[in-house]
Amino acid sequence: MHLEVLRDRADALLDSAAGAMDVSVPTCPEWTLADLLVHMGLVWGWAAETVTTEVRAERGRAPESRPAQALRTWAKGQAERLVDALGSADPDAGCWTFGTPRSVRFWYRRQALETVLHAWDAERATGTPSRIDPEVAVDGIDEHLNVIVPRTVRLRPDVWSGQSVHLHCTDADGEWVVQLGPGGEATSRRAHAKADVALRGSAEALWLWCANRATSEELAIERFGDEEITARWRVEMAF
Repeated sequence: MHLEVLRDRADALLDSAAGAMDVSVPTCPEWTLADLLVHMGLVWGWAAETVTTEVRAERGRAPESRPAQALRTWAKGQAERLVDALGSADPDAGCWTFGTPRSVRFWYRRQALETVLHAWDAERATGTPSRIDPEVAVDGIDEHLNVIVPRTVRLRPDVWSGQSVHLHCTDADGEWVVQLGPGGEATSRRAHAKADVALRGSAEALWLWCANRATSEELAIERFGDEEITARWRVEMAF
């Protein structure tokens, strides 16, 4: 699934960037479509090199000149390089990662999901974003809570002191309870349980909220409990 999603959403992102590169991307503050394309081209290339060598790669360099077509051609080449690297790799081969599993399999998921989010960013900047499939969104929530959130909380260990958040999908099988802190730790488990604050909505809406793409009001998410926690999430969980 992940390789197909990566290929499809990379094409969608590239198509969105085919027009004016100077269009602002509201969900990535201070970025234009050109900046977003550079970011993803570098990420795709870095991940491809990491998968190929199985060790942490050095970040590459973006083209010095940025004519729109040349930039798009370069980014497309990086996406194809990543798809080829993953397509020929053994998913269970050991590989450097910044999360689990410590194998190439991590990169299938991470790169597919990052590409989904940034394709959504590009499509929103240029029109109406495509709907994110609930199965993909549930996977995105699960990865976000277990990979991205713990890394973010560790960076600022004094922000959270044990607050809990319950997420409940309405269109797919997915419920989580997240505990934030204390001591810079963050844990997530699949459960239906009481928490300090609860959010209920579609899988797509909950993932976009987790990743700070829009407010709960914009995403039609129901909220129950301590609103201060959701407000703090919006500030602290930038991604």
